[in-house]
Amino acid sequence: MQLAACALIVLSAAGWTSTAKATGDKLPEIERARAEPAQVRVQGDTVYYTGNFSKASSAAFDAAVAGIARGQITRLVISSGGGDTVAGRHVGRWVRDMGLVVEVDVICFSSCADYIFPAGRARVIRTDAFVGWHGNERTFHVQAARKGISLAEQLAQYVPKDASPEQRTAFFRDFEETTKVTMKDEADFYSQLGLNDAFAVCAVGDVLEKRPGYAKQIGWGFAIPDMARFGMTNTVYLGDGSYEDSARFQKYLVRISADECQAMLK
Repeated sequence: MQLAACALIVLSAAGWTSTAKATGDKLPEIERARAEPAQVRVQGDTVYYTGNFSKASSAAFDAAVAGIARGQITRLVISSGGGDTVAGRHVGRWVRDMGLVVEVDVICFSSCADYIFPAGRARVIRTDAFVGWHGNERTFHVQAARKGISLAEQLAQYVPKDASPEQRTAFFRDFEETTKVTMKDEADFYSQLGLNDAFAVCAVGDVLEKRPGYAKQIGWGFAIPDMARFGMTNTVYLGDGSYEDSARFQKYLVRISADECQAMLK
């Protein structure tokens, strides 16, 4: 495998993980959320998006929403396990520009939670659906800083053992050049939303695993009031009881508070 390709794989790992692989689930509703390319259709005033984020999914999305003007569509109903970060921000910017309500059906994880959910003018989480995070473009930088090591040391595990010194140097150079672009794009994205990205990156690494009661959940989540503290206001849960007590939240996510999240980045 070429080292440049390895660098791209590492970037993909920072932005998303296969939900089915992480959970071990083969449930039909989870499998649909991983569709490649995503299934996108427009019905009435609603865009329905089911599947991952990728170049192919972006092409399907662009084709489905071509010619739609602001005001014609009022909401996006989405079920997605995540995917490519650049593709995720592509859809997120469109959601923001259209001023849509984002409604989560079953799952909004990884890039979906990073970029689609916060881009809505309001957010709806359907009964027993969940919104979960596990990192963004800054993942490896945050992990390195937390450990007090260099980025190269953090990334060393991803370099093939038989790589020459020149190949190792090329790997780190490619990674730094690529992330310089993607991190700036992500920072610009959050700035346009008026948000800080702490909610999307605070618990990366082994933070969750060290918490009492950890049961191999795939990421972290927040109660509705904590989402509001991060700027994701106008969020409602349609199920009975508290969102964070719902079955899928409990199964897949570790609940952390806004204060805990902020403290993790200090």
